[in-house]
Amino acid sequence: MGALRLEDSSIAYPEAARFGGFDKPILHGLCTFGHCAHLLLTALCDGDPARFRKIKVRFSSPVLPGDDLKVLAWKDGPGRVIFEARVGERTVVSHAWFEYA
Repeated sequence: MGALRLEDSSIAYPEAARFGGFDKPILHGLCTFGHCAHLLLTALCDGDPARFRKIKVRFSSPVLPGDDLKVLAWKDGPGRVIFEARVGERTVVSHAWFEYA
């Protein structure tokens, strides 16, 4: 489907990561969510936000700044795909779907 390089962020705070139980800063889930939605919208809707209907995701593993995020999608009927996002072989978004017009 698509891939995206997530560069280091100037808003990554090591103190906040440690507070959350992580060794180093992670990418906020909403950022991962947004990148997945953008890749799907671009690939399936020619980038037209008016065609977006619904999206549902389950975050299954943290994403780090600098990771390469890859979205894989499979048609699940008219205007609907099921998808997952991976960093390498690790699934980071699972049990997800995207609906569009």
